[in-house]
Order: sequence, then C-alpha cells, then structure tokens
Amino acid sequence: MKVQLKSLSLMLVATLMFVGCGNDPKEKLVVASSKLSRDLNPAVSESQLKNLSEDNNAFAFDIFAKLQENEHKNIFISPYSISQALAMTYAGAKGVTKNQMTQTLHFNQNDDDLHSSFNALDLHLNYTEGNYTFSVVNALWAQKGYKFLDNYLDLLKVNYGADVNLLNFAEGEKSRQIINSWVGDKTHQKIKDLIPKGALNAETKFVLTNAIYFKGDWLNEFEKENTKKGDFTLLGESRKEVDFMHQTDYFPYADDENYQAIELPYKGNRTSMVVVLPKDGKFQDVASDIKNVYQKVISDKNQTRINLKMPKFKFTTDVYRLKEYFKKLGMVEPFSDEADFSGMTGEPKLKIKEILHKAFIKVDEKGSEAAAATAVIMNAASATGPTEPIKTINMFINRAFLFFIRDIKSGQVLFMGIVKDPQK
Repeated sequence: MKVQLKSLSLMLVATLMFVGCGNDPKEKLVVASSKLSRDLNPAVSESQLKNLSEDNNAFAFDIFAKLQENEHKNIFISPYSISQALAMTYAGAKGVTKNQMTQTLHFNQNDDDLHSSFNALDLHLNYTEGNYTFSVVNALWAQKGYKFLDNYLDLLKVNYGADVNLLNFAEGEKSRQIINSWVGDKTHQKIKDLIPKGALNAETKFVLTNAIYFKGDWLNEFEKENTKKGDFTLLGESRKEVDFMHQTDYFPYADDENYQAIELPYKGNRTSMVVVLPKDGKFQDVASDIKNVYQKVISDKNQTRINLKMPKFKFTTDVYRLKEYFKKLGMVEPFSDEADFSGMTGEPKLKIKEILHKAFIKVDEKGSEAAAATAVIMNAASATGPTEPIKTINMFINRAFLFFIRDIKSGQVLFMGIVKDPQK
C-alpha cells in the first residue's frame, strides 16, 4: 500500500494563569528573570513520562465530565494546557490548598519529580522536523514591585523555561492587551480576547502563561475531489447538510456494541486523532463513560481497512469559566480567602480569582488546526496492512462524536472534544 503524506494544518494551545496587569502592547517589556537556565536534560524515565500523562489524563476526563453536565454546544479543550498552567501555580501552594490541588489534578509524584516530569514532557513534545512542528512556551507576567521568592522563580525557569515580564496591573486594560496579544501571537491569532475587559486590576499580582503550537501533516490524506455533501444527524434528530470527506485505507480501529473508533495518525506517528462514534441511540452511554471507552479503544485497536466518511468541522468555543467546575471536583480552598500560595511570595495572601479557557478547532482535508488558551486569575488575599484486504468496514461519522488528539509515545491527551454540530 502506498502511503501518501498530507499537508495538515496546525494545532495550538495557549494557557494563561493570572495570579492576581499596563504598558502599551507595543512597548518593550521589562524582564526580571531567574539567573538560572532551563534544565534541558532532566533525569526523567520514559515510565515517569507515562505516569505523568496518565495522571494528567485522569484529570482531563474529570473536568471533561463536568463540562458535559452544563455545556450543550460543541465542546473543545486542551486538558494538557490546563494541567500545565495549574502545575505552575501548584508550585507555590501549601497546606490544604496544595492538598486539594493534588487530589483534583491527580498530581501523584513528589514535587521535584512532578515539575521535572512536566519539563521532560514539554521537551519531548517540542519537536520540529520537515512539516511537523510542536512547540510549548511559558512565561510569567508579574506586578512591578511585587516580590516573589527566588526559589519559586527558579523553579519556573528551570522546569518551565518561564521568564518574568513586569507589568503594571493597575492599568488593567493595557495589561489585558499585552497578554491577549501574546496569546494571539502564540496561537497564530486563533485565540483572541481571552481575557475580558475588567478582569485585571490593581489586585492582580501575576499571570502565568503557557502556549502550545502544533502543525503537522495527515499521514493519510483526504482528497478534496472526494468530499461530498451529506446529512449529519444532530442530537435532537434533526438533520443538517454538511461536507463529508472520504477515503478508504488502513487505520487502527476498534468497536463494540456501543461505538466505532478510529485513529488518524499525523506524519511521523508522533501524534494522532482518535475519533469515537457512538452507535445510534448510544451517545449518552458512551459520553458518560468516555474515560473507560477511550482506554478500551487505545488498548483494543487493530489495523483494519476502513471506508471512512468524516465531516469537515470548524468552531471556536466561548470562554469557559472553569472555577465552578474545579470546585465541584473538590478544589475549593484555592479560590477562597483561606488560600495559601505562600510558596510564591512568602505570604499566603493570594487566591485564584478565575480560570478561563478558550479553544479553536478546524478539521478539513489537509488536516487539523487547533488552538486553546487557559487563564487562571489570582488576586491578592503506524504499521502497514496486508496488500489484499480480507474485509472493509464502513465508518460514517454522520452523527455526534467525540475526538481526542494525543501524543503517541507518552499517551498524553493534548486536546479533546465533542462535535454535536460540525457547523457551529
């Protein structure tokens, strides 16, 4: 079988953590960095990387379940982006605040191993070759004159490569523009205005930002001339005409009485998209058990010849306000006046005001383009199949489905979503 290399688009993520921002966005920023350099060779084993990814994925499915309870439109997030942003905040947490974050985020390693593992995972994900690019960038935006502990700044620099940009948060609109501009630049302008007007003020003390950018090629291309109109059935049983891409080829595939699932690899086999299609009448059964379904798909998939029809889709989410979802997962004190983030400043008078997340996804014949941004606001106080196929299985993705973009080596889920309407 001849494997065709495709021109995929990009995947991006930006995550912002505001702890607690004003200059003209065009002004040169003042930087006060740690004197240390990033550790480019952390002593982290492959098993530690997989353990971190498993823990991060456990959180991913928890927060995804909470979103499903209240979000009735298409859903799309980058759980890895959220986890990493919160890991940088977690580095300064103490006492009950830290314990609640440990449990909610499933951070099961000791502190040194946790942060060095995040560093190693980032360094693994950061990779460029040919048409494949994945980059992860972090930064800290701090209030001018606000004192942070050197060991906290050192930890962010050594493990996350985060420099410190000094702003005047009392000029909230200017600071908002600076950070939103950073997010736009790092997500190729796919995420705009993540931070709403009025979100930053004199009580804001700092913002932690993380941006992820991905661009790659589909391993198996959808030819544009094969794209045809067809009906997509919405959850309310009404139908909408959309564009369906089509190809027949060998893919990792799994199914049971409730779903069909396929893995679409990107060039280089570093990342892939896993699509789970619930069978007729089984959407709620699959969506409510998606963690187990996903794990079963990953373990059960086999190379199979598939006649695949898949809709093109593109949408931008509204800004998700995640604080209440985190509180439902047991992370309550970090948002309260009792929060203890004294590991950042030496004093406990910081709390998380809000966690914001926004995402963009586009999938077409060339591939996928995605972006996401998260903000935590803190205030004071493949193998080749046989040449002769035994059988071909039809997989027509013509109703609501779930999808995941994953790093194959570590198993880390980078993006996850539900498409209920390809045109929303």
